[in-house]
Amino acid sequence: MKTDVQTSTGKTTPGYKHLVFSFNPETRYFDMTTGELGFSKVPNELKLEETQKKGIIHSDYLIRGRIKNGKYLFFTGLLKTNFDNWYFGDFFEIRNGIKKNSFILFHFSQDQTKFEMFFFNHFKLYPDRRGHFIRDFINILKR
Repeated sequence: MKTDVQTSTGKTTPGYKHLVFSFNPETRYFDMTTGELGFSKVPNELKLEETQKKGIIHSDYLIRGRIKNGKYLFFTGLLKTNFDNWYFGDFFEIRNGIKKNSFILFHFSQDQTKFEMFFFNHFKLYPDRRGHFIRDFINILKR
């Protein structure tokens, strides 16, 4: 799959990682079924949960990884977009003492048993550009 997206402004966005997860009823986690070898920022298992601290996360749901050494391996809130079954979130990490942000889009199947993740590594998307970017990206995927 092509990993560059031409937006309505004519700019090309950074590449992204396309990952697919399917729900495993035995573990109650989503297991990665399609991914990219060597990309370790997203664990192979993720759990969808209701947010317990909605005032902090500003979302009804979150996706998280398992806990290792008292810390989540992955964590982001799911924020609604203007498109059915599409959500976005941010992933934060500290690299060489600098906080790095990555933008993530999620597309859930109608029955919520599968989702696609589009992980834009180290791509910070400001709120005033988010809507246009999401619209352009989804329209390009539909082609």
